[in-house]
Amino acid sequence: MGVGRGLCAVALSAAAICAVPCAGEGGNTLAEKDTPQVNVRFVYNFCSDLAATRHFYTDLIGLDEAAYSEEHRYLCYQCEGFQLMFFRPDAEVEALEGWADQPGYDGGTEYVTSSSVEVPEDEYAEVVARLRAAGVDCFSDKPTWRVDSYWGFTVKDPMGGTVEVYTVPKETPASTTWPGK
Repeated sequence: MGVGRGLCAVALSAAAICAVPCAGEGGNTLAEKDTPQVNVRFVYNFCSDLAATRHFYTDLIGLDEAAYSEEHRYLCYQCEGFQLMFFRPDAEVEALEGWADQPGYDGGTEYVTSSSVEVPEDEYAEVVARLRAAGVDCFSDKPTWRVDSYWGFTVKDPMGGTVEVYTVPKETPASTTWPGK
């Protein structure tokens, strides 16, 4: 197993779990108990090509970059309560192969880390078009309607990580076939 393989999903999963109230004994949520507030603040990822990773997440997907330093070999995005960070180590980082098994779509067979990135509905078609035009490895030709609640488009980042790019429309579409190109 290469450097950094499998780190992101564990932390992203923890971030997702923190966002959902957990029922404790007596029906109380963890937040209601007299306990310290525990949060995920940083998610660390490793990559071999910081410029390609920056292009994918900043230019193609549209995440707001918080910090970048080629000299110090890091890239950072501020994401609603935590920072998503990428580091380029001295060692070569092994790229992931295959598609991660994720809820929401059929076809992923690898039990490896993955992520989902939410895009505003009014920007979604443009983001999908940018990803396709850039030649990013895509699981399908177009977004699919998933779990009867959102549009999802699964792609790979420069390190082979499975990334579901999704949007939740304000209204359920009349057709579950993607209307765009």
